[in-house]
Amino acid sequence: MSDVARAAGVSPAVVSRLLRGDETLRIREDTRLRVLAVADELNYTPNEVARALRKAEVGIIGMAVHDTSNPVYSEILDGAQAEASAHGFALLLADADELARGDRTFERIVRGNRIDGLLLQRGSSTADDTVANIASARLPLVLVNDRTRGEVGSVALDDEAAAHVATRHLLDLGHTVIGHLKLGAPKARSEARVRGWRAALRAAGVHDGPSLSGGHTTGEGGTALAKLLAAHPDVTAIVVSNVLSAVGAMTAARAAGLEVPRDLSIVALHDVFFAEHLTPALTVVRLPLRELGRRSVAAILRQLDGAQPRHEVIREPAPELVIRASTAPPR
Repeated sequence: MSDVARAAGVSPAVVSRLLRGDETLRIREDTRLRVLAVADELNYTPNEVARALRKAEVGIIGMAVHDTSNPVYSEILDGAQAEASAHGFALLLADADELARGDRTFERIVRGNRIDGLLLQRGSSTADDTVANIASARLPLVLVNDRTRGEVGSVALDDEAAAHVATRHLLDLGHTVIGHLKLGAPKARSEARVRGWRAALRAAGVHDGPSLSGGHTTGEGGTALAKLLAAHPDVTAIVVSNVLSAVGAMTAARAAGLEVPRDLSIVALHDVFFAEHLTPALTVVRLPLRELGRRSVAAILRQLDGAQPRHEVIREPAPELVIRASTAPPR
């Protein structure tokens, strides 16, 4: 505080009152801006700076995702929009990679106090760090479906339980050689699903099956399944951590001359609107995506009210197995 006061040419008391958001403080606008600029340059208590910068909420919460066309996000957005609207806020969707572009548009939006907070659904892109660094210095930031333990708040699904449910279903059908197409990134989310898959196998006294990164797209899932089956033709069932990858895996299985589920059972994490319309219809573990969106916005609103960031895992409602036609007992 003394460093900020010295560099800005004011007293420490002015710095304290300004960054604390004291509305009774009367100083010139150019002085206020100078103190805030110095505090920002010196990285002085960013959360306090963010609250001081916000003279009034603008009523907008941003949400940054990777691939805005991904159908998994629609239910998250539905819950987030409902919670934001219930509290008088609008929700704006953006692509994280676009926000991280070098033209500094997002940085100008944040510095201009044009949004009140940001939800970030992290992926495998380096853009995540750029967006998080820009936002966290001045805004409440919440990571969506991420198990962070840092200073940034997070709301996560119970990915470990979901993968356990999926694997348990295949074990109950009689499968003993069960592979896994994992996410790969983000690391925490991927590792949680690997733990659930592995824990179910070991609880049943079954050895770990082969595991390979299946990515996040139909193309990546198809390529990964082809590689896995080439190396491990004895696999009779697969847990796929991404539903779009699972669609690609079903296509790759047919291309390899396998019939799903007669030759290979496939179960995916997350339900999407078209899963029941595939041939065969895809068995999934449904996670509470709408609740994830709702509670992520609620976390932002708590921070706007002055609460400290915290880390949540949604355990209720629990992951739900939806049995369709892509899983069956092994031949």
